[in-house]
Amino acid sequence: MTSTTIDTPEEASKTSIRDRVLDAARQTAHLSHETRMLKTLAADAVEDGVHAARRAMTSARRGVEKLGDFKDEAVHRVKRQPLRAVGLSLGLGLVAGFAVGWLGRGSRDAARPGPRV
Repeated sequence: MTSTTIDTPEEASKTSIRDRVLDAARQTAHLSHETRMLKTLAADAVEDGVHAARRAMTSARRGVEKLGDFKDEAVHRVKRQPLRAVGLSLGLGLVAGFAVGWLGRGSRDAARPGPRV
């Protein structure tokens, strides 16, 4: 014969309460772990953002220094060879003027109705 045990309502409720307490403790431990992980992820994200901002500032600072060096070099070259600088400026101005005139004439011709000659 097999023996069977019959749980009384008191024993069933005690087991149920004990299981509920254990489940609640497990869930609390799990949530605590998840919270610590989220805190670590947030701290890492902030640290990455700060590092990226510092790199961007360094890059911008270097760019400003390069522009300053370029300006100083241009001033130096103009002082050493003023006629060459004036000739270069005149040539660039003429080329830019012809280019603007040619582009302006092309848009005027396109707007004019009728056959082109």
